[in-house]
Amino acid sequence: MSASEGKKNFLQLIKFALIGVSNTLVDYGVTFALNALFGIFFLARIIGYVCGILNSYFWNTRWTFREERRRDAREIVSFLIVNLVTLGISLLLQGLFRDVLHLGDWWLNLAGESFVTKLLNADRFCMLLAFPFTLLVNFLGNKLFVFNRSKEEPTEKTEE
Repeated sequence: MSASEGKKNFLQLIKFALIGVSNTLVDYGVTFALNALFGIFFLARIIGYVCGILNSYFWNTRWTFREERRRDAREIVSFLIVNLVTLGISLLLQGLFRDVLHLGDWWLNLAGESFVTKLLNADRFCMLLAFPFTLLVNFLGNKLFVFNRSKEEPTEKTEE
């Protein structure tokens, strides 16, 4: 990999992470608003997550992977698959951190009863621990699988 390609990949990772923050804000904002309005958390959570994915697709195709985008059915389906796999990995890691390694309990014992643990409870702490792993998985999935122009079939050459 050349230095310019490495720099491009690093900048894409930074853009991807910034968009990830906005996705989280959209996701949680929609979830909390719908839950406050209608009081159905599970449905609000699903709608919030879908809004976060739509935000992600919109901004990643226009900013992060602008040169690599195709805007075809394959890209959209691949994007959804990568996001669902990432969600699954995130949930598995959160369960591992909370239920097997008991890092949520460790966090609560360390921080004690405080304002901090009201904001960052055991589940959110484990979610935060899973974030760097899922960010990397999601970025690599999008970079290598969704927005990878090198996977395009070569154009046919006509023989004369």
